[in-house]
Amino acid sequence: MDNKEIIIKTITINKENFLNVYNPDQQIENTSTGTLSFNTGIYGNKTDDAFPDLCIDLYINGAAAHQNLVNLKAGLILGNNLQAEDDSNEATLTPFISHRNKSGDNLKAVYGKLSQDMALFNAGVMQVVYNREGQIAEVYHVGCQNFRYGKPNKYGQIEFGYLSPNWANIANSRASKGVKDFVKIRMFDPTAWKKYPVQLMYCKSYGYTHYAIPSYTSAINWILISREIADFHKNNIRSNFFLGGMLTQKKGGMSDDQIAENAAAIEQVYKGGQGRKVLLSYVEDLINDAPKFEKFQGDDQDKLFDILNQQAFQSIVTAHNAYTILAGSDSKGSDLGGDSNKLITNLSAFNYLVAENMKTILVGNINRIMEVNELPPIVVITEMPKITIPVQQPEDLTVNERREMIFGLPEIDNSENNVAPTEEIPTV
Repeated sequence: MDNKEIIIKTITINKENFLNVYNPDQQIENTSTGTLSFNTGIYGNKTDDAFPDLCIDLYINGAAAHQNLVNLKAGLILGNNLQAEDDSNEATLTPFISHRNKSGDNLKAVYGKLSQDMALFNAGVMQVVYNREGQIAEVYHVGCQNFRYGKPNKYGQIEFGYLSPNWANIANSRASKGVKDFVKIRMFDPTAWKKYPVQLMYCKSYGYTHYAIPSYTSAINWILISREIADFHKNNIRSNFFLGGMLTQKKGGMSDDQIAENAAAIEQVYKGGQGRKVLLSYVEDLINDAPKFEKFQGDDQDKLFDILNQQAFQSIVTAHNAYTILAGSDSKGSDLGGDSNKLITNLSAFNYLVAENMKTILVGNINRIMEVNELPPIVVITEMPKITIPVQQPEDLTVNERREMIFGLPEIDNSENNVAPTEEIPTV
């Protein structure tokens, strides 16, 4: 048998290979239900209606920086929770805010869930129930993933919404194979309470689509890249960081059974948790008797992944309109005395530029409920940590600094030419 060189061609992994376009199309109408779809186009078909499910998946299984910033926004939006705008109205508002619905949630608990949804989806959904007098008796939280808009009327207004726990049509998903049961509910209109005593409120900022689009949508690809990088390193750990390649050995008269036994022993050491990462080749002749290992091209892609990981982190932070220090990485920025003040400064800016706007949307819609019930308005206050200006203490100063600061005296001359280097020093 001739000894022939075996050439293996590999494809170098480029970052472009990870990138797909995620462009939710909210305008497609489901003809069977009259609802507007909320699609990603990646879960098996163009009209998967699964964008909220993608947001949840990215939050749970995506990048740590992304989850951290979503949690931070939720905490800032929640603040000190609901309270009367005027302290004198606290007693008037307390019975309504403290009243629990049939699910056991009072209005503060509902607002807490809305804060989390607003941070993740840039939207929140409430269900209100009127009593016989036309006042709103109960308020419920509805998960954004369960809500879909109905089709607009001829004036462009959407009068009805739909609720279902199984909107997403995801390939290989058990929910996709079930029956899409849904409930049709009137959107919020206090004038129609007699005909529609149960109504929905969809809270979102103004946008160019029917549904709210999260601010981090532009970084979805980078969140997925971070997840792929984590999987890459996880698989490396499972394979003991063994480099993939081809190991060529001399047969040396081994029988087929002996070759199989030898291969099994090598694979047992290097195969890892996801299957072997080394190909074995047995030839009749080698230039020398020593086994020859040829590393696959592209095996040093971990270096590229490190670069991609840094780009992904910065892109995620930018998409959230945040600062790297808030996502767990220090950065240069406003510093009024140490890293803690830098963190507080960036946190205050993030709250003012991002979280306060989201909070205003939720509080504004809750105050619409207050107006229906002729109750005073509520407010949510988020208190920022205080910035501490460093003040020098006497024990932090040298003798000469204390002389100058307190007594206005010159520095002590302790040089050899000083006639009286042991001059008495005033006691401080």
